[in-house]
Amino acid sequence: MNWGKGKAAIARALHLDLTHPQIVYGRTLDRYVTPGVRWLDVGCGYQILPFWAMPEDAQRELVREVGMLVGVDVDERIKHHLLLTHRVEGLGGALPFRNQSFNLVTANMVIEHIDQPQKFLADIHRVLRPGGRFLFHTPNILFWVTVIGYLTPDAIKKPIIWHLEQRRAEDVFPTRYTLNTPWRIERLAAQAGFEIEELTMAGSNCIFDRLGPMGWVECFVQKGMSVFLGGRLNSNIIAVLRRR
Repeated sequence: MNWGKGKAAIARALHLDLTHPQIVYGRTLDRYVTPGVRWLDVGCGYQILPFWAMPEDAQRELVREVGMLVGVDVDERIKHHLLLTHRVEGLGGALPFRNQSFNLVTANMVIEHIDQPQKFLADIHRVLRPGGRFLFHTPNILFWVTVIGYLTPDAIKKPIIWHLEQRRAEDVFPTRYTLNTPWRIERLAAQAGFEIEELTMAGSNCIFDRLGPMGWVECFVQKGMSVFLGGRLNSNIIAVLRRR
């Protein structure tokens, strides 16, 4: 039985957008990566986005006219990132760059691992030029599955993540969730000298697609999440902060 078609039909009937948050992040990124931009990707890993969310050719086109794309990470797999102008070892909160070096800073699924959010945001603010933007994508700790995952031991969680998301154990890092609600982002961003330009609550990460009819049930749960509190219980947050 084609469970995917059934889920798509239910989503249409509920007027539920099933676009994966990584794809939403990619579309947002496409709007802010402009010709000549000096771009820093924090916690860059070995690619900007998974290729299923944005094909490799599209990612190459995205960076073709940027002024530069600097990747910073402590993961040695940064060596395999083919689209960077420069590769730098480092961490957010102690970035090894001069003040006002970049127009755009991005972080895709990195914020949830930060221990000291005030220090992290202050460092991002420091390396951005006035009017520069910090664009990031991160889970919402208020989402019920994220809460369960946070409370589940790694020995149990990592095999489940592989089964549901095909994400390898080495791609699953310890989480802190210190900047992972819309309210906390709004408060700490203001304290760090940012204004909120965009705050999108992305609602569908298709967690149960591999579990047949559970994917259908997910549609109804997700619809409720998207309505209650204006969607602020949705699974993922995509934020654009602008340096004042």
